Amino acid sequence: MNGLQIAEQVYAVSHGLLVRNAVSRQHGKDVAMVVNRAPLERRKGGRRPIVNTFETYGNSHPQNPALDSMQMAIIKSGKAKGTGILFVSYSDPSKPGIMSIWLPALRKIRRINEPSYEDTWVGTNLTYGELVLRKPEDEVHELLKEDVFQDCLPVMKLGPREVNRYTRKLSASQCGHKGRAVYVVKSTTRFENWWYDYHISEIDKETFAIYRTVYFKDGKKIKTISIDWQSLEQEDPRIQYPRYIYAITHDNGIDSMVYVPRSTVELNQDLPDAFWSEATLKKFGKR
Repeated sequence: MNGLQIAEQVYAVSHGLLVRNAVSRQHGKDVAMVVNRAPLERRKGGRRPIVNTFETYGNSHPQNPALDSMQMAIIKSGKAKGTGILFVSYSDPSKPGIMSIWLPALRKIRRINEPSYEDTWVGTNLTYGELVLRKPEDEVHELLKEDVFQDCLPVMKLGPREVNRYTRKLSASQCGHKGRAVYVVKSTTRFENWWYDYHISEIDKETFAIYRTVYFKDGKKIKTISIDWQSLEQEDPRIQYPRYIYAITHDNGIDSMVYVPRSTVELNQDLPDAFWSEATLKKFGKR
């Protein structure tokens, strides 16, 4: 396989194209969470991370052929509790997506065109480009080599004062991918004056799950994202889900961790396309 073919497989895996829909919703006391920490220089005095729990609902195959996908996230805790985000993308690549945000404090829906590629998601250092918007054709992909993954995937290391009832459930470092055969792919952006020049990713040869991506700007390593992809016990081994994502920005130490318990994940639920709507955002916002 060449670099572009690998990138296309990665896109299908990471964007849920191999299933009809996928949801992560609270199951008992298990709930997905995102943990964000300030720069290292601002963590003095026992400053605690910001923690938000959330649910997500992704529809990769809408019945309406004009729609490409529908993604919805609901914040379930913290100051932003009840905030809902719905992003609808269109099959026509020239038509920008629409983002609707339910603001419970104002009891209003705010509608905007799709976010910029470099805008960040829910206070993390993960961009909408990395999570949703970036497509294989936005970069030039070069297969550097085939290799064996040798490392444990890191996690956010919390001090005693940073642990609460949510963060104590965060995953430990994952070493289970050691020994897996990987493609090492260099992807260079086609955008001018971009926040990175290229990134190098280590991609499982069987599942096309990215274990680690390192971003570079002017020859300097600027951000590393590690993802613990886990099987969803489906016939197609490429059907995986990210149990955790850990991203660290190297110049200032800002880091974010997204953790999704397996018990919260369900595939191919009997949900109509109308579920992905502003009405649903408002309904969740009343909880």
